Amino acid sequence: MSQKPPLSWTFRRIVWNSVSLLIFRFKKAKHIPLPPQYPRPLKLIPVSERIPGVQVDHVMMADRIPKGESSLIMRASFTFRIWLGQVLPPVVPGLPQIDADMDKAMRRACNRHYRALYPAPRRPEAFRVGGMPDLGEMAVASPYACFLEKDGEGNLVWDFRDLDDHEVHPGLRPLGSRVFFKVNKRARKLEATRIECVLGEFRAGEDRWDEAVRTAMCAASTQISLVNHFNGVHLACGGPLSVATRNHLYSDHALCRLMWPHMFGTQNSNYLVTKGQMLPMGDFETIFSFTHEGMCDLFSRSYKGYRASVMVPGLDWERRGLPVDQFDTPVQDNLSQLYEVMHAHTTRYINIYYDSDQALQRDETVQAWIAALNKMIPNGVDDVTGGEVTRESVARLCAGFIYMASVQHEALGSCMWNYQMWVDKNPVRIHTNGQRIPIDVFQRLLNANFNLNVDRAKLMQDFSYFAIDGAGASAFKQFDMELRALERELDGKAYAAWRITPKMLEANINA
Repeated sequence: MSQKPPLSWTFRRIVWNSVSLLIFRFKKAKHIPLPPQYPRPLKLIPVSERIPGVQVDHVMMADRIPKGESSLIMRASFTFRIWLGQVLPPVVPGLPQIDADMDKAMRRACNRHYRALYPAPRRPEAFRVGGMPDLGEMAVASPYACFLEKDGEGNLVWDFRDLDDHEVHPGLRPLGSRVFFKVNKRARKLEATRIECVLGEFRAGEDRWDEAVRTAMCAASTQISLVNHFNGVHLACGGPLSVATRNHLYSDHALCRLMWPHMFGTQNSNYLVTKGQMLPMGDFETIFSFTHEGMCDLFSRSYKGYRASVMVPGLDWERRGLPVDQFDTPVQDNLSQLYEVMHAHTTRYINIYYDSDQALQRDETVQAWIAALNKMIPNGVDDVTGGEVTRESVARLCAGFIYMASVQHEALGSCMWNYQMWVDKNPVRIHTNGQRIPIDVFQRLLNANFNLNVDRAKLMQDFSYFAIDGAGASAFKQFDMELRALERELDGKAYAAWRITPKMLEANINA
């Protein structure tokens, strides 16, 4: 560390770290109750109307937290943190940068009190090399695999150029960038060949290539947390799913019982976390590169671009125009394995209650539910259903929702603990004067990621109490058995920071 921090920072750090540790220690998984008989309908309203101070007019959220989800303790906790952030901000200008030795910086921020509650961040293998990570590896074997796509000219790219459209804090590097990849067919891998960014255009091996890589990694880190995770999983998809299900599937409907464990708590989570992260001087504005106005603009633009096909790994791969069997795809393979267990579950379940497509099509409740989803989710769900209501299309859609609430929420959120914290390889902001991230920003980043790993209801449990009959109960039990079988299979593989296994997954996105 270049200079000793003031005593005021020591006090500030003790207070905020204590809050974070207390939340982690006392937050326990909540039992998921059965759906209420006659829930009061929810409405979607602009975030700016629901939470004054968050000037996002084109992103929608529920007009209230429904009865049964609201937690007095959680509301009080978030209200206290917001108040504390005003009187004792966790991030202030002018504090020293973190230690040049990343391991020392990590030990100071993630001290023994944190490690007693949760394992410290573990460096991915790709981060153990000298210099910056291999972007070719990042594109297929990291959470950032979701960004690989084929552009209009047939190039395999990461394209973050539109991040330049949003205002960043003075003194921070703009993030707009594009990475080009080629396929090494003999080695069955991708190689990054060229990067375009604010620094210029660079080819692999040229001077300042590592700085261009740093820019791309910062863009990926920002995009995954703000756009894919919070704006996508929480607001664009999870929130509307909860509203449509509560409003259109009566409590004893078979599909309501199928979906309920995976959407309960969503509105409570979305409201409280949006307040904590998106109000002025919240987590997003003080951790990442964008000003409050720039962040709000980013949310408004990216919300409109959400595509439901991201919930189905095979459809998502196809929509991104990616080739089949030209290079190894470890993350895609892992995600597909998880989705297939969920798809098998929803297929079995739906076939119990509908003996034909025609029987499903005659169910006006299902038709109304899908119509509401098409209206509420940006760009609808036709990418998943193909615009048809069949047993297969609805099973695919329901599996996608389970995958969204469990696998995507893990991959884009909690999994970042082992990536985003290593800011020497994966920065969340880059100072144009070359200084490292300040100690207060790093501590807030750690606390935010730490609290993403609090105890929540697990996916791998027996949900047969949601069943409306014995056949449904058997289907829920079979799902649990198949998740456990996949867990045993994946547990036998060598550790990889990107790999997700069923025991890591939560049932829903409740904070």
